[in-house]
Formats: sequence, structure tokens, C-alpha cells
Amino acid sequence: MPDPLRIAVRAQGLSCRLGDTIAVHDLSLEVYAGELFAILGPSGCGKTTSLRLLAGFERPDSGSLWLFDDLVAGEDAFVPAERRRVGMVFQDYALFPHMSVAENVAYGLSKAPDRAARVAEILDLTGLGALGERAVHELSGGEQQRVALARALAPRPRLLLLDEPFSNLDPSLRARVRAEVREIVKLAGTTAVLVTHDQEEALSIADRIAFMWRGRVEQVGTPDEIYSRPTTVHAADFIGDANIYRLRAQGGRVQTPFGELPAPEGADRVAVVVRPEELQIMAGGIGGEVIAREYYGHDQVLHVRLHSGAEVRVRVGPHERLGGAGPIALGLRTQPLVLPAVDE
Repeated sequence: MPDPLRIAVRAQGLSCRLGDTIAVHDLSLEVYAGELFAILGPSGCGKTTSLRLLAGFERPDSGSLWLFDDLVAGEDAFVPAERRRVGMVFQDYALFPHMSVAENVAYGLSKAPDRAARVAEILDLTGLGALGERAVHELSGGEQQRVALARALAPRPRLLLLDEPFSNLDPSLRARVRAEVREIVKLAGTTAVLVTHDQEEALSIADRIAFMWRGRVEQVGTPDEIYSRPTTVHAADFIGDANIYRLRAQGGRVQTPFGELPAPEGADRVAVVVRPEELQIMAGGIGGEVIAREYYGHDQVLHVRLHSGAEVRVRVGPHERLGGAGPIALGLRTQPLVLPAVDE
């Protein structure tokens, strides 16, 4: 279980420039011991550079970084990657094709007498006990992913880093392998940080998430907090599906397609955020017309044009029998979020 009283990673004001680009700007966050922490954001937002700063593959231009109680990067300090006791699972797994599964796992271990026992232990932990003598090219994608994880865990790292760990798997495998990886990391008792652009991946696997946008962390929270209570328009737009209306506020109020709402203090431009599942079909509600429907089996999304002219997406269950286009009335399950608007 995560231990918020013990900090495994503490970054304070980390910045890193790659060429003419500031890849990471003023990164400050804490990761608890035993936590599975995700850094989520679109391509190019700085999440992989952040991971490389934690690993020691990049040196920050400013700021400080502690792993547990050890200062590993700062104004007058820099501990290289090989001395940080950090394990790494790369996006392409980086396995040695000429070695067996067991040989890959043993690669980072010293020639200690208990080496074979440690390899056997970690193969059992990762469900690879019967595959030790197999060549890695004979394994499925999910099995290769577990070999890469086993190799990273074998030296007992104090921190495990995972770079887009599921991106090379078929979509049909990802959900199962995600659950397996989370279980293995928790059984090993290791603190782990993964980076991903896949919101479903981060929401389903992480204890907490840092959302990054253009080199900055905009929000840190649990999956529920990040999804249900985003604090920025970027987070609301990137994570999950959302109807977002950019409107002008006046006198601390804003007129929305769903009625008048309070606006953030001092904001003259706001973004009103309504998740499709926060709307429901309701007799006597806000009137509109269904103009299109997307059916997914487990649910369906209705495209509705309200009588005000605004368009909205509504997620309903699969058993709503609506046929094609036609009149509809909608109600809100919760009050919409109203956030200060930002320039894109």
C-alpha cells in the first residue's frame, strides 16, 4: 500500500531544456513509497523527459531531485543512472534476443551465490516460472512484457520506471496485461512511476496521476479526482470525453445551455464542462432533437441539438430504445464545472 508518510520521489522545480525547447518546466511533485504513480499527457508534453530525469539519463538545468532521502540531482549534485538503484522497463522492452528468458532476467544481477534463486523467485512472481529456458522470440507480446518487468525487478530496485509499457501490445491484450503488471508491482512492494498518453491506462492502473501539458504538471490527484474534478480545461478535455463550452462571464455569472451558473471570481472568459454521462433523459427537461447516435454495445452516445442551438453529446445505457432522430428532453445529474478559460 502507498505510504504517504514516506516520500520515494521528491522533485522540486526541475527544468530541462533539450536544444531550443524547454521540455520540462518547474516540475514539482511527490511520489509515495509503494505507490504506482502515472504521468499522463499528450505526445510532446514532457512526460518521457520527466522519466529520464528520474532515471538519471538527463541532467536537469535547475531544480532538485531526491529518491527517498538521497539527493540525486541538484545545483552541486548529480548521481548517474547506474548508481540510483532504479529499474527501467522500456517501450520496446529492450530484451536480448540471443538469451533465454532466465538469462535476460539474470543479466543485471551480480554473480552472487543466490543469483539462481533470485531468478527463480522473480520468474515465479511474474508468472514465468515454466518459461525460463524459452527464447524470448518464442514468447507472446504479453509474455515479453513480463520478462522486461522481471528483469527490471530482479536487482530489487527502490524505484521502477515504465515508459509507455503497453503501447506495443494489441488492444485486446492491454487490459489483461495492465492488470497483471499492477498486481506484480504491488506484490513486489516496489514504488513505480509510469508515463503514458493513454488515459484509460492511467485511470485503470495508477494510485495517483500527474497530468502534464506543455512541460508543466497541471494537476495531481487520484484517478477519480482527475476525471471527476479536473482543475484545468486541458485536463478536462484530454481525460475522458467532455462537452466544453467556452463562454463569456459577466458579474460573476455565466449563461450556459443548461441555465445560469456562477463563474470563477475575476474570470471574464470561462469553460463550462459537462461529461456526457452527467446528462440523462428526463421528461420536462431541456428540450432538443437527437441528430445522430453512436452505438457501442455497452453504451451509446447521442448527439443532441438543443433548442438553444447548442450541441451536446449524451452517454446513455444500451437499453434506451430511441430509434433514429427525434425529440428528446435532458436533465443534469450534477452541476457542470465552470473553469477559467485559457488560450490554446
